[in-house]
Amino acid sequence: MGVRIATQQDIPALKEIILSGLSNDSVWLYCYPSAGRSEAASNHVETVLKRIIDDNSKNWHCYVVDAPKTHDPVSLAIIQSLHQNEDDGKGITEQIQRVFGLSEDPSNGESTSKTAKRIAALQSGITQTQQTYLARYDQVMFLHAVITHPHHKRQGYAKTLSKQTLQVARQKGAVVAALASPFSGYVFYSGTSFSNCGRTKVETDNDIENLELQIMVCTPPKPLEQRRSSIMDFWGGAKKASPAGSRR
Repeated sequence: MGVRIATQQDIPALKEIILSGLSNDSVWLYCYPSAGRSEAASNHVETVLKRIIDDNSKNWHCYVVDAPKTHDPVSLAIIQSLHQNEDDGKGITEQIQRVFGLSEDPSNGESTSKTAKRIAALQSGITQTQQTYLARYDQVMFLHAVITHPHHKRQGYAKTLSKQTLQVARQKGAVVAALASPFSGYVFYSGTSFSNCGRTKVETDNDIENLELQIMVCTPPKPLEQRRSSIMDFWGGAKKASPAGSRR
């Protein structure tokens, strides 16, 4: 089961994966409460995919797994790479807005809609989480989504993508962070080496609905030499504490 980088030619298939795979997702339903497969939602997904897969998008990556028989994409992961030296206080915010922001089209009222406000609130929650963990680590790989088409679930595609992300992160010494829905998302990430590091709330003014997301984090393992030192320190300390000449 191989993982590859998505191309512009994959966008129609990837859009269908997202629209079908997120139809019952709590985050998706929060942003698109009444029309999850509306033309506006479909257009927004396509725009976001084009921005991510753009050749000039060095911080964004979309990985896919193809079905063995058809060789068409059936699962995808969207990842954002962050570095401390790139964040000047606005860098992270601009990256999120540039990729996920709704287009300003006065003719359809998107910029003032409930959906636009909720997407903006979600962007803010993502940005705050990223900045929190970027302050602790030099590099962060933010896993925005792992989505599998409903017809191909429970075949290990999503876990393959998650493991690939963690492998790349380990090579870079980066921490991997994600925001997960309290139920299915939490269960998935918990089963792929992530730890629960609290919650963040997504909400807008004068809106009775809000969204609580789990902050899931996987930190890179310590370098081998550092781990060896810790073990030697432990045994050295234990030996030092033992009474002279004692035997066990």
